[in-house]
Amino acid sequence: MADPGPSGAVAAAGTDRAPESFGNVTAEYLALRRECGLVPGRWEVVWVEGPDAVPFLQGLVSADVEELSEGGVCRSFLLTPRGMVRFSLWVLKEGDRLGLICDRGGGPDLAETLDYYRIRIKARVRLDPRPVSALVGPTVPWTATLEQDRWEPGGEDFRASAPLAGIPRVFFTGEAPGGTQPVGELAWRAVRVESGEPEVGRDLDERTIPQETGELADAAISFDKGCYLGQELAARIDSRGRVNRTLRGLEVRTNLLPPEGADVWKDERKVGRITSVAESLELMAPVGLSLIRRGTDPGDEVRIRWEGGEAPARVRALPMAPRSSKRILADLPDLKVPRTEILSALKEGRSSR
Repeated sequence: MADPGPSGAVAAAGTDRAPESFGNVTAEYLALRRECGLVPGRWEVVWVEGPDAVPFLQGLVSADVEELSEGGVCRSFLLTPRGMVRFSLWVLKEGDRLGLICDRGGGPDLAETLDYYRIRIKARVRLDPRPVSALVGPTVPWTATLEQDRWEPGGEDFRASAPLAGIPRVFFTGEAPGGTQPVGELAWRAVRVESGEPEVGRDLDERTIPQETGELADAAISFDKGCYLGQELAARIDSRGRVNRTLRGLEVRTNLLPPEGADVWKDERKVGRITSVAESLELMAPVGLSLIRRGTDPGDEVRIRWEGGEAPARVRALPMAPRSSKRILADLPDLKVPRTEILSALKEGRSSR
């Protein structure tokens, strides 16, 4: 890959993560929101190749890979045998070759897990040693020839379109277009949190039920396919119709940035724990993600508490940004005003009562 940024990048201390910033967090954030930003090496890809690749994965992942069109991209989970989230994936399909994109650091474990279940299967599992990067933003150049939710190989490399809450995003290996603004952890995390995209190991873990992820589960789970690993719990939750927690956004009402892991309280009841935390320029406030317990809804006021501090916050539906009229409406408490009147006021730029 071409050098993703200036040598003066500010690294995250004591980690192998990407730099926190490449020198200007605001410029990096605005590139993602208004132009095109390069998010370098945040993902990995595992390839499953061979005549049994499709039926093999059809029996493991939650998406219907048999029905996925050639050259298609879709979301999926790989669950534990008990039905909890282990990996959050993007699936790429081309004939008897499928790619599974996962968060950075999960590739070796994903490849090992697939190999564990590969018994008398005519397919090989291969962890690609090259990091997967992404171009994100309204002016991503490759979207002119690459349709949404489609991918294309290019020799050893590939490009895959997978929008982020309506923002164009293209995963790729190989070199990035010249002159693209590199983006560090701080700006990327802000846009990721605003967009409601959780990370496994940070926002989700092996105690997370798939349907607790909200809209992600709607995209990642097929209830029309046959059996797959961990299906029983997902099917039972679907028939029951509810979960006890749902992934929500939190908009902090002061300029305090809560620590990750701080508890979320509504009245005197603990209702969650804040995970990813960032500073949102779109909302002009600190924001975070949290699996919030049932009975606490978008628009509700809560408090985030940690040792030595606390901050008021409001629960938000996801994605938190960009803010459409319908999304603003979903975040409002009951104002005793007809919703059609509020929508009309939003469209006209007037404030509601």
